[in-house]
Amino acid sequence: MVGLAFTNMVVVFGIWYSFSVFFLALVQDFGWSRAVAASIFSIFIFCQSMTGPLAGRLMDTIGPRLTIPLGSLILSGSLVWVSQVDSLNQFRLAYGVAASLGVGLMGFSAHAAWLPRWFERQRGLSLGIATSGIGVGVLLLVPASEFIISQYGWRVAYLVLAGLVLGILLPLNLIFARRAPGDMGLEPDGGQKLSKTGLASPATMIVMDEAWVGKKWRLKEAVRTSRFWFLTAAIGFGSFCYQGVFMHAVAGMVDRGLEMSMAAMFLGTMGIMGSMGKISFGFISDRMGRELANTLAAVVATLGVFFIVILTPNALILALLFAVLFGFGYGAAAPLFPAVVADLFIGRSFGTIVTVIFLGSSVGGALGPLLMGLLRDITGQYNTSFEVALAMLWISCLLIWLAAPRKVRKIARGKQGADPGPTKQNAGS
Repeated sequence: MVGLAFTNMVVVFGIWYSFSVFFLALVQDFGWSRAVAASIFSIFIFCQSMTGPLAGRLMDTIGPRLTIPLGSLILSGSLVWVSQVDSLNQFRLAYGVAASLGVGLMGFSAHAAWLPRWFERQRGLSLGIATSGIGVGVLLLVPASEFIISQYGWRVAYLVLAGLVLGILLPLNLIFARRAPGDMGLEPDGGQKLSKTGLASPATMIVMDEAWVGKKWRLKEAVRTSRFWFLTAAIGFGSFCYQGVFMHAVAGMVDRGLEMSMAAMFLGTMGIMGSMGKISFGFISDRMGRELANTLAAVVATLGVFFIVILTPNALILALLFAVLFGFGYGAAAPLFPAVVADLFIGRSFGTIVTVIFLGSSVGGALGPLLMGLLRDITGQYNTSFEVALAMLWISCLLIWLAAPRKVRKIARGKQGADPGPTKQNAGS
């Protein structure tokens, strides 16, 4: 399941973040301002997030084996449509609305509603490995898209991307995807349903708040808690920063004097560093806690943004430091955000709850690229845009501490099956 999710992430998010190189091609081809061009991506972010509750409901019921192939068909058809458009409103409809529906059924929210069911003790690490596919997709598909655009044009590039979705993701998910470990006679973390002794597998977590964990969480109960809203806001503010900076990274580097091809290469570097950050911070969060891991990631990302603010045309080392540090720090969001929600609200209705919480990303992720582009148009440079993005990042970090998943569940230390502390919870609970 982790390998399948990784493959899905490579293709879906390679397409997602390749808009950074399509962005400048569209500005040049159609003569749009950067704020207008960025509005297409903002609509895309908002609409795919709004699809999240539908994806979560489908993951709770029919599972990924049908949901993700359905998204594959919609996304590939939409990209073919995008390759034929010739006006702003057509682009907004084909890419911003139609393609976002496909991505919503097979992207991050859908996987956040699916993969945490398969893991408990290694939830952060498994999500980190799976979502590291996002960075690999950026590394592979962003430079590839830039090459195809430069040689054959952006319309051909979108046709190639449509072929990848239809030829790779559709068959793989039809064959291999499964909704939950129980469908294969397993418990979370790969444990057998029954051991040779007839006992359930010994995977455990320390339960810090038995009253909270004991509730049968459904959406209507979850929305009445402050933690639900802390997480919704945290994901919104975090998405403002991460989506905004990623969207404008190439344009920001080109503004500072870098060649387009070089900026695209650094964006690819940012993507692969994001993969390393996802695995690293997912692993760290399973051992040091979600809050501390998220704070460390914010420190690293902040250092990265500092280097693009002071970037000069001949200082390639500064562009490299931006790509490496921001990419590594940004990587924490993908495994940590769904892991925090799972720590608090895992249960039969988890898919619905997590995707509704991730609606916060629709607001932040849509406003980030749009507002950063608008500030660039007003001021003539990106410094203010990046500074606002960092402020949003640190508000998100504070809200994760206020949600306090550490006060509900902690990973057991020591040997499996040993008594970990106050109360232990079987992985199948």
